[in-house]
Amino acid sequence: MPRSIARLGLALLCLLSVSSIRAADGYPPLPAFGDTSIPVDLSGQVTLQNCVAQALGRNFTVRIQEFSVFEAVDSVVIQEAAFEPVLGFTGGRTVTVTAVNEEAFGIPPKSITDTGTLSVTDTVETGGTLAASYQMVRSDYIPTFFLPNPAFGSTASISVAQPLLQGAGTDYNRAAIESAKLGVRISNLNFKSTVLTMVYNVETTYYNLLYQREQYKVQEEELKQAQQLLDENTIKRQTGVLTDLDVMQARAGVASAQNQLILDEQSVQNSEDALLQLLGDRQFKSAVGNIDFPFIGEPDVSFDRSYKLARDNGPNLAVAQATIDQFKLTALKAKRNTLPELNVNGGLGYNSYAANASQSIIGSWPGYNWNAGVTLSIPWEMRANRAIYRQALSGVRSQEVAYDQADQNLVVQVRAAVRSVQTSVASVRSSAENTKFAQKAYELQKAEFDAGLATSYLVLQAQNTLETARVSELQAKVNLLSAIADLRFLEGSSLQLYRINLPE
Repeated sequence: MPRSIARLGLALLCLLSVSSIRAADGYPPLPAFGDTSIPVDLSGQVTLQNCVAQALGRNFTVRIQEFSVFEAVDSVVIQEAAFEPVLGFTGGRTVTVTAVNEEAFGIPPKSITDTGTLSVTDTVETGGTLAASYQMVRSDYIPTFFLPNPAFGSTASISVAQPLLQGAGTDYNRAAIESAKLGVRISNLNFKSTVLTMVYNVETTYYNLLYQREQYKVQEEELKQAQQLLDENTIKRQTGVLTDLDVMQARAGVASAQNQLILDEQSVQNSEDALLQLLGDRQFKSAVGNIDFPFIGEPDVSFDRSYKLARDNGPNLAVAQATIDQFKLTALKAKRNTLPELNVNGGLGYNSYAANASQSIIGSWPGYNWNAGVTLSIPWEMRANRAIYRQALSGVRSQEVAYDQADQNLVVQVRAAVRSVQTSVASVRSSAENTKFAQKAYELQKAEFDAGLATSYLVLQAQNTLETARVSELQAKVNLLSAIADLRFLEGSSLQLYRINLPE
């Protein structure tokens, strides 16, 4: 029996020792970010897909958020480490010299004791603690009073302590780990939200640049027409058909068109910088190439379809649900802590005594011991623990209300986004018709002017009306593109559109 206990203790000691020696946890690999020291190259044809792809690898906000995911992953490792065995070793020497009358008794008695202890402790997921240890003691006496001298003693022991009420159960003890895993999910969802926002910002900035450039083209045409009118008025004044006032009005039209063209050029340059900034450029030296106006069509939108996509793919409700689950874990621990402390413990030990170390290990003169016990602790009324539990329940209910609020906000946002797409479709139709009418009116006014039936002032008015109609049509088209991008952002469908795969 004693030797069986010794072998069991040594086997357990070895098992825990081996399990405690793990390969070093490698830090999560850094993402394959683009090198932001290299200027962005947007020469040639600039597509929205290419801009999104570059922003995904270089955008600073996306990069910062990805490190938050790494931190959350390490939080899980930290919580799991609480259940890793701890290997310990202690060693020491004790020398004792007894004070005596050397003239009467001779050399003072001296004892030398060397001690070495190897131990392993482990906290298991049930809340219990498991410990195993092995101790070797070497005793040497001068002069020799006992045999054998030196003497070797060894002790192998195992002990177990397990809570039965408060602090017991795998669900209780794994709550911190599961909460950390939910934290990883929340971080991934926040990263998803960041990527969706980045895609949306790239889309709207791209569309805004497209609008500014098209508006610049319209203004160039406006300046060309104003200059043409000035040239015609100058010639007609020389022939006596028109007056100096007609020429001055035409010159004012040219000056106004030139001033607006300068302002439009500034807007184009600002929009180019905004796009380069989203792409993580730090030098702003790249010339932005050609951008074509995409085909829009008339999208078929539905609130029911978009709302379902937003609930299934959107990160906001998923974050709210994961937060509720975290609060539930907190409430679970708080509820378990309202129970009394009831712990059981026990242990087995084996010891031996011999003339050398090897004999001590196998046990020449063996002995053993065992123990078992129970402890009970009941705080008076446990008012504090019950109050903490009530607070935890309030936290759960508060988060559930917050979830309902987030769901309500999502309904309103999706309804507004769907309505915006539908309104923008109608606006594109009406603005296109208005441009046709303005173009026809300008052509008629110009024909009357050429026939001498209208003044140059009326021609300038018709030009301004046509310019306003063209810009309004451009704005309506860009508004439709932006409304579609906003709806895709809420649905989370822009990730599928650009083939972006993210961890859940």
